[in-house]
Amino acid sequence: MQQATPHAKLADELPDLPRWVPARGLLLSARCEILIPPESRRGGGHFLLDEGRPLACAIGRPVASVVRSFLDRVEGPYHVLAPQETAEHLRTLLPGWSESPLTVYVHPNPATMALGPHPIRIVTRGDIDLLVNVEPAVRAQVERTLDFAQVCVAFDGERAVAFCSSLYETEAWWDVELHTIESYRRRGYATSAAAGLVRHMVTLGKKPAWGALESSRVASRMAVRHGFRAVDRMVLFAVE
Repeated sequence: MQQATPHAKLADELPDLPRWVPARGLLLSARCEILIPPESRRGGGHFLLDEGRPLACAIGRPVASVVRSFLDRVEGPYHVLAPQETAEHLRTLLPGWSESPLTVYVHPNPATMALGPHPIRIVTRGDIDLLVNVEPAVRAQVERTLDFAQVCVAFDGERAVAFCSSLYETEAWWDVELHTIESYRRRGYATSAAAGLVRHMVTLGKKPAWGALESSRVASRMAVRHGFRAVDRMVLFAVE
C-alpha cells in the first residue's frame, strides 16, 4: 500500500470546513512548502507557504523556532491567514505586521444564485486567445491559474474584464478569488464572473467559500447581496 504524503496526512488532520479551504486546498494540490516543528513538538502548529503567491496559512500555534524559519523565507510584501482564536499568539511572534479581520461567507443554496447581465465563459487553456486585450501580467496569472483551478471570465463585448477562479479547492468547497480590470470595477462584471463560476462548480459538487476583509465593504456587501451568509472569522496578517 502506498504511504500517504506529508501533504495528504496534514490535510486529513483538518476538517473540510470553509475556514480551512485555503489550507486544505494547498495541501491537497501539494502547492505549498510545509514548515513544521521537530517530531517532539508537533502539537505546536505549522505554516503552509503557498508556492504561487506571497501567502501562508498558519495552522495551530507555531512555536517560535518555526516562526523564525518562516520569517527567514519572507521577502517583500507577505500575508499570513490564521483563525481568529490564534491571532493573539501570532501577534506576539509577528511584531510590526498589520492585522485585518476577515469574514468567511458561504452560500446556503449556490445553485440558485442569479446569473449576472454580462457575457461569461468558463475558460480553458484553449481559450487563451480570448484574453488578447488583457494586460500581460493579468493574462500570465490566468494562464498559471488554469493549471490547477477553474476560471470564469466576464466580457465587455470581446474584452475580458473580470475573472473569478477557484484558487483553492477541497472535496466539498472552493475559495472565491476575484479580479476586475480597474476601469471596470463597480459595474457588476465581478458579480457576473462569480455567479458563472458558482453555477459551474455546483455541477462539480462543490460550494463556494468567500473570504472578505471586513475593511473591504464592497466585497462584503456583494457577498451579502447575493445570498452569502457569514459563518466564521479569520485574521489576515500583512507586512510590506
